[in-house]
Amino acid sequence: MAKREIKNNSLAMLATVALVGMLASAIGFFSPEYCTVKQQNDWTSCAAIAQQRTVGAIVLFAICLIGFALSLSKRIKK
Repeated sequence: MAKREIKNNSLAMLATVALVGMLASAIGFFSPEYCTVKQQNDWTSCAAIAQQRTVGAIVLFAICLIGFALSLSKRIKK
């Protein structure tokens, strides 16, 4: 029986985790229009929360793209 070597592809794993994070963010979609409670001055506004989630999704998407692209480029070079 031939031995198969298992290789660690950290970039692909990082990209996969980022992809799962993006999916979780999409499942927990947050819109400022859904806020039903009056906002207090010392609390984060619904608009700020929505903006932070959007920025987070963009960052996760960028990590996902870069991770998979670098992982594939390393595989193609070999």
